[in-house]
Amino acid sequence: MDDQTSLPPASAPLAAQRDPDRNLGSAERLGSAAGGSLLLLWGLRRGGLAGDLASAVAAGLLWRAATGDCPVKRAVAPSPLERRIAREQGWLSAAAATHAIVIDRPRQEIYRFWRDFSNLPRFMRHIVSIDVINDRRSRWTVKAPLGRLVEWIAHVVDDVPGERIAWEAEATADVPNHGQVEFHDAPDSTGTVVTATIAYQPPLGQAGRLLARLSREEPARQMAEDLRELKRYLEAGAAEIPLSPV
Repeated sequence: MDDQTSLPPASAPLAAQRDPDRNLGSAERLGSAAGGSLLLLWGLRRGGLAGDLASAVAAGLLWRAATGDCPVKRAVAPSPLERRIAREQGWLSAAAATHAIVIDRPRQEIYRFWRDFSNLPRFMRHIVSIDVINDRRSRWTVKAPLGRLVEWIAHVVDDVPGERIAWEAEATADVPNHGQVEFHDAPDSTGTVVTATIAYQPPLGQAGRLLARLSREEPARQMAEDLRELKRYLEAGAAEIPLSPV
């Protein structure tokens, strides 16, 4: 066998050989190196507190240039889930999150509780109210950043009893969004794994997504808090509360 067959093709894209830990391009690294060098020289000449602060910032820029990694950029960049949803929905940007938790209650019981959407404000703190219109449609009033309230009509697009519920806002919604929740028996048979996903198009595009990420409106934080509250609510005896039939 020709030994050359074990070598990577000469035409292989450079992106495929790129270190996945690096999220800066060549121009960004060059700019960081130049800026860091100039700032370091200024800081050394200036001295004092201002000089020390400038030198510290310069060190960060030089480290950024040397490693090709920017933690800030990584923290605020859209997640793979957000990029995929924005592409599939045709949105300019997406704020999205998925989270799972184990609840020590039977799967069918949790499904019935969630399927009555009027129950959701009991544990989702950003939801002001949900008025059920019929078995498929409901009107949601939700807290938005800066003290605003937004409303939309949501309709159920998928419903597999005991397994999955999916819904989405109708086309007239000010904030396009959708969500789903899945229920699976826990591997050790001690409860139910509840996995929820939410996604919406931020009103201000990428700026709105960043604003949400830097505040308590960040979807991942909200989803985790909501599911923890659901777990506390149901495991504390909420199953004794009469549930609306589905």
